[in-house]
Amino acid sequence: MTKEIPLHPFPCGPESNGFFAALASALVPCLKITEDKPYWCNPKGSYCINCGMCGDASNITKNRVMLYHTLITASGVAFTFDYPEDDTVPYHTMPNVNTPWRWEEPFIAQLMDFAGFTYERKYNKTVKEMYGDIKKAIDAGYTAMVANHGVWATELEWISCWSVVYGYTDDGICVMKYGGEKVTLTDGQFEDWIVITGQKKCTQTYFDILQRIYNILSHPSHDKLEKEIYNDLDNVTDENAVQLAYKLVVGINGVPIETRWHAAEAFISIDNLLYPLTDNMEIKNKLKDLFFEYYINDNST
Repeated sequence: MTKEIPLHPFPCGPESNGFFAALASALVPCLKITEDKPYWCNPKGSYCINCGMCGDASNITKNRVMLYHTLITASGVAFTFDYPEDDTVPYHTMPNVNTPWRWEEPFIAQLMDFAGFTYERKYNKTVKEMYGDIKKAIDAGYTAMVANHGVWATELEWISCWSVVYGYTDDGICVMKYGGEKVTLTDGQFEDWIVITGQKKCTQTYFDILQRIYNILSHPSHDKLEKEIYNDLDNVTDENAVQLAYKLVVGINGVPIETRWHAAEAFISIDNLLYPLTDNMEIKNKLKDLFFEYYINDNST
């Protein structure tokens, strides 16, 4: 017997963080997001009218991307200057995150609470040991996530280490890897298992999310990074110019430009997990206008 939950491939579009890309795909069926769910288009300020700006992307694809925007924003990661699991940086611009860092608690607990799900997390378990838990979750309509991380074999391995469990067979589990490849595993071990077990009411408020973002933006590491950049610019040589350009353009500029755009999409939309956390239209409209002016008003999709 084989039982599978339909799963959207990941990553999709400009999704540089493999954990959030996997999580967004894992949560789409749990949230019962289907092709019938309309998509709120931020540039148009209305539900999708099939104007063609998004190409031939389906509603479920666009809503899945919005989920990615919202998850990376609510976690606060969209307001850092680096991805917190990236070991190539000497320090991180997110509070309480060291190098190396492996999605430690309470990070996952806060994120799953925001999404509205309960979960069980287990470490260093084999496929056979977890088979019963996976079967129970799949039968209830929930997915799971698995990863082998530890010390990365390559600098960018963290981007693709998470996979999503979307089904089971008589003696194994069905896994989708980063990039959409599907495999069936009957043996082997994963260092990290996150199994979704049920739904719950989010206990966080809109203020909690804004407070988290403020704490990240005001973290001393941001001032430290600013001083480091000025020092680097004052000490440019022929030998370090290329490396410095890569650091500034790809890292210091590239990460926040992309992630702040994700945050803009999340705060402007009126149809995602973040929007209903408050009825205070004044603060929501202020943030919407701010992000729209700086990130979306140029017809970015």
